[in-house]
Amino acid sequence: MSQKNFKKLFTIYFIIFGTLISIFSGIIAYNIQLNSFKDELDSKADEIMIIKKFLILKEEVDNLDNIVKSLSNSTTLREFVKHKDIDELLRVEDMFLTITNMNRDVMQLRYIDKNGMEIIRINKRNRSDEAILIARDKLQNKASRDYFQIVSAMKDKKVWYSKFDLNIEHGKVEIPYKPTIRIAIPLFDDSQRFEGMLMVNLLTKNLLDSISNSSTFEHFIVDKDGNYIVHPDSRYSFNKYTGVRRTITKDFPKNASNILSKQESFNNSYVYKLNDIIKNEDEALLILKPKKEYQEQFLKDRILSTVYIILLSMLASIFMAFFASKKPSELQRALFLAHRELKRFASILDKYVVSARVKRDSTIAEVSSAFEVASGYSKEELVGQPMNIIRHEDTPLLLYTELWKNVLSDKAWDGEIKNKKKDGTEFWLEQHIVAVKDEQGEVESFLSVSQDITLKKELEILSSIDKLTGILNRRKLDEFLDYEVEIAKRHKHDLSLIIVDIDHFKDVNDTHGHQVGDLVLFEITKMITNLVRKSDIFGRFGGEEFLIICPHTTQEEAFVLSQKLKEEVSSYHFNKVGYKTISLGIAQLTDDDDAQSLVKKADIALYEAKNTGRDKAVIYSIS
Repeated sequence: MSQKNFKKLFTIYFIIFGTLISIFSGIIAYNIQLNSFKDELDSKADEIMIIKKFLILKEEVDNLDNIVKSLSNSTTLREFVKHKDIDELLRVEDMFLTITNMNRDVMQLRYIDKNGMEIIRINKRNRSDEAILIARDKLQNKASRDYFQIVSAMKDKKVWYSKFDLNIEHGKVEIPYKPTIRIAIPLFDDSQRFEGMLMVNLLTKNLLDSISNSSTFEHFIVDKDGNYIVHPDSRYSFNKYTGVRRTITKDFPKNASNILSKQESFNNSYVYKLNDIIKNEDEALLILKPKKEYQEQFLKDRILSTVYIILLSMLASIFMAFFASKKPSELQRALFLAHRELKRFASILDKYVVSARVKRDSTIAEVSSAFEVASGYSKEELVGQPMNIIRHEDTPLLLYTELWKNVLSDKAWDGEIKNKKKDGTEFWLEQHIVAVKDEQGEVESFLSVSQDITLKKELEILSSIDKLTGILNRRKLDEFLDYEVEIAKRHKHDLSLIIVDIDHFKDVNDTHGHQVGDLVLFEITKMITNLVRKSDIFGRFGGEEFLIICPHTTQEEAFVLSQKLKEEVSSYHFNKVGYKTISLGIAQLTDDDDAQSLVKKADIALYEAKNTGRDKAVIYSIS
C-alpha cells in the first residue's frame, strides 16, 4: 500500500473512530447531565437560600435591630425618659425625624410611655415623602393595643417583631397595598422597671421583593397556617388581609402538610424556615419551586450542548485526521511555549493588577493577589462573600446604583470608590468594570480591573484639611465657595455665607496660653460641626475665624442657624476659660456678587456685630 493510500485509509479510519467516540461521548454526557439535574437544583436552591436568607434578610434584620437598639441606648432618649425635660424632648424629636428621613423604609417611629400614651410620633406615608412630627394634641393612648400589652410584659431588653401585614388607614387596608412590619423594644429604668417602648413601622415591600425573585425558582413565603405572605402572582400575596381565598393547598395540593410540617424538600421543591432570622408569630417559611420554563430550558440546553459536543468532536476528529501525520513534537513544543508565556503573563497580572470577578448575585468568584494586598483579606476570605464585604459606609448607595445600572445595560463603568480593608482602614480604587457574557449573550459575571489610588487620595485630604481643627482649610474653602457661587448663579439658587469670629480670643491666648486657645478653637469647631446641616460647608477661615457656606439658603434662614450657633457657644462652659461668645456676619449672594464680594459683605456684617456689642449675628445691609 502506497504512502498516499495508507494516509487516506488512516484518515478514514480516524474519522469513523472519532465520530463513534463523539456520538457515544455525547450520549453519555447527556445522561450524566440529566442525572445531575437534581443535584444542580439542590445546589441552586441552597445557594439562593444562603443569599436570600443570610446575605439579604439577615443583614436587613440586623440593621433594623441595630437602629432600634441604638435609639434605645442613646443618651438623648435616656435623659428624656429619666427627667421628662421639654428641651430634651425637642432633641429626641429632632433625632427621630432625622432617623426617619435617613431610612426610606421607616414609615412611623414612636416613643410610647409606660402608661401606653404616645409621647412622640413621626409619620411618613411613602418612601419618598418627608417625615413629619405629629402634633402632641393628636397623640393617642395605645395601652389597649396588643403590641403594647406584649412589649410592656417583656422582662428584658429584646427586639420584638410583629407579623407581616398590610398597612391599615382608618380601619381599612390601604390601597395600593403597603406590606409592613412593626419592630419594638422595651425601655427600663435603673431598677429594671418598664418605662416605655420604642416602635418602628417599616415598609417591607423592597425587602420582600429582594428575597422573592430568581431566574430558577418561583418563590412563596407562607405563615404557619398556610396563608401567603408572598406569592409569585401578587394578587395572592397577603391573602389573609386582602380577603382573597388562596392557601398552599391550591398550589401544593399533595404536599401542603409536608410544607407546614417543615419538611425540607419534596418533588424538586424546597422549604426553608425564616423564623430563625425574623422571630415573630408568622413562623414564616420560604418555598422554592422550580420554574417550568427553567426545567424546559434546562433540557433544551442539555440537548443543544450534547449536539454541539458531538459536532465539535467530529470536526476535531476530521481536522486531526488530516494532520495526524505531522510531527506532534513541533505542535507540543509550540503549545508548551505558548502556555508558559501565558502563565507568566497571568502571573504578572495577578501580582500587579487589582482585579476581581463577581457573579450576578454580587458574590465574589475570583480575586487577584494584588486585590488581596489592597483589601487586607485573603482569597479564601473573599471568594463566596458578597462584594460589599469591602464597602465603606461613607460611599453613597447612589454610586452603586449608577454602577449596577451601567454594567447591567452592557456599558462599562469607570470611577473611584472608597472601600474598607479587613482592619477597618480605608483604601481607594480607580475601577473599570465590564460585564462578562456566556455563549448565549447573557451576563454571567462582572470583571473589575482597578488601580490602587489610596496614596493619591490621602495626599488630597492632607492638602485640604486644617491641621488643628480637622475641618476644611482656607484653600479648600475658597475652592468650594467659587464652585457654589457658580452653581447658585447658573441655577438661580439661594446661597448665603456666615463668617464666625470668637470674641476676645486674643485674651485667651495672652492669659491662658496658646494650648488652651487651641482647645477652645477645637471645642467650638466641634459645636459648630454638630449644628450645621449636611449640605453646609464648614471650615477654618484663618486664626479664630470660621466660614460656613450655606447652599439653597436665604440670609434669613442663615440668621436662624447663626442664632443657634451663638446660643450653643455662649451657654458652653470652657475649661479654665469659662464662658465665651461669638459674633457672626451674614451675607446673601446677589446677581452682582462674586466669591470675593460675598466674603467682603459677610465681613462687613461681622465688623458691625463686633462694633455693636459682640455676641450677636448681623445680616449685611447696604445702609
